[in-house]
This record gives sequence, C-alpha cells and structure tokens, in this order.
Amino acid sequence: MNPRSRLPETGRFALAVVVATNLLPLAGVVGFGWRVGELLAVYWIEVAVLVVAHSVAALFAERPIRLEDRSFYIVGYSQDDERDEVWESDPVPIRLASRLPPIYRRNVRVVGRSLGVFAFLLFPLVAVGWDALSYLTPTVGLATLGVCGAQVAEVRREFFAERAYEERSPYMVVEAAQRVVFFYFVVGTLTVVPVTFGIFAVEAALAPGLLDAVADAVGVEVVLLPYLLPIALGKALVEWSRRRAASEDDPDGVATWFTGEDPRREWKKDEESAGDG
Repeated sequence: MNPRSRLPETGRFALAVVVATNLLPLAGVVGFGWRVGELLAVYWIEVAVLVVAHSVAALFAERPIRLEDRSFYIVGYSQDDERDEVWESDPVPIRLASRLPPIYRRNVRVVGRSLGVFAFLLFPLVAVGWDALSYLTPTVGLATLGVCGAQVAEVRREFFAERAYEERSPYMVVEAAQRVVFFYFVVGTLTVVPVTFGIFAVEAALAPGLLDAVADAVGVEVVLLPYLLPIALGKALVEWSRRRAASEDDPDGVATWFTGEDPRREWKKDEESAGDG
C-alpha cells in the first residue's frame, strides 16, 4: 500500500500529537505559573542548537556546491557568488576518528560564512537586552540539555545513520537549518506588531486599564500568552512540515519550504521518467 494513502488515518493523529505537545507550555503558563520568558528562552536555544548541529554536520558533507538556479540563498551567499576552484577538484578528507567519517577542509569556509545567520537569531535579544539573562534559570538549563540531546540525535539519524553526508553538499546541510531560522523570523515579525496592536485595541474598546487589572488578577504571564500562541503553533508547524519533508518524496504545502533545493532532484525525476518510458 502506498504510504501516502495512509496519511488520512496516521497523519491526522500524528499532527494532533505534535500540536498538542507544543500547546502544553501554554497550559503550564496558565495552570502552573511557568514564565513565558523561560519558554521563549528554550525556543531560542533550540533554534541556536539546531544551527550549530547542522554546521558541524556540514563539515562531513562530501558533494560539491551548486548554486545555479536557486530561489533561496543562505546567509553569506548570493546568486552572484562564483565557486572557487576548490570545488572543481576532488575533496581532501581529514580523518578525525576511526568511528567518524572524514571532514573536509573546504567545508569550513562554507560553515563560517553561514553562521552569519546568528544576526537574525540575535534580533529578538535586542528588544529584551540584558533582561534576557534573567531567564537563564536552572529550569532552562535542564531544558537546554534535553534540547541538545534531541538535536544531536536528530542530526545523527538524518546525516550519519543514513549516510546522507555522502549525498549532500555543505551548503545543503546548513540550508536545512537556515530555512527553519527564516521561518521563525517571519513568524515572529508577523506576530509582534499585530498582537500588540490587537491587545491595545481590545483594551481601548472594552475598558482602559483592563490589561493591568487582568495582570493583577491572574498574573502578567497570562497577558503575554497572545505572543506565545503563534510561536507555539509555528513550532508545531515546523516540526510537522520537517517530518513530512523527510518522509515524503514529493510533499506539498508548507513542507515544500523545508524540503530544500537539491540540484540533483530534477535529474533523478528525469531519469525515473526515462526509465518508466
């Protein structure tokens, strides 16, 4: 049976689990006094660890970079970039350990340039300033350990257990992480202004001082929930879409954004079409 034909039964349940899991923190804020700032700190750390983990994995990627006809360029690259002669020759492997595949010196520059994406990750901290340090609590520390373990396990499964590093360029590896960063950046940008405007519009329409009264009654964290809800839903959408992008040959919808651009994909389709003919 075609796995895609089972999607209505298994896919909806899996999607419900992903959404429910990501909405649990909102229940924690309302029912258990969790701090919104701590949750946002964990979200931010998770994305930062994602970028670092993919950057390390990119060092092991074997294939050369191809930049032709791309619609998305990672930080540090553009359509005007030209490949250095190093990409025209066979890579020189460097063996760090017998249990690990080799890394390639030519990938280091790719990773270094791509880390400029942290400029986007630092953007939310500009508004918070030094107050961000107050959210680095022991709870956040424990959550960070879990996040790091989960990301390492995911990268190991995706790139090493399946030997995907043999079929990808370093550009393709860091692109996977940067697509997540830019998705969250858009979600955050589109969330802050409308939510802020909506909150003050509701207060002005109902009763001046309503926000202060609600904050005094149930806590200021509950007032901040409208900011957390779009982020939690966005995170659920990212997880679900990346899962589809990894498991389906031709995903549609938002999952196409996380599929990435593999210049060999069209070649494979042409070869398969020729073979079927």
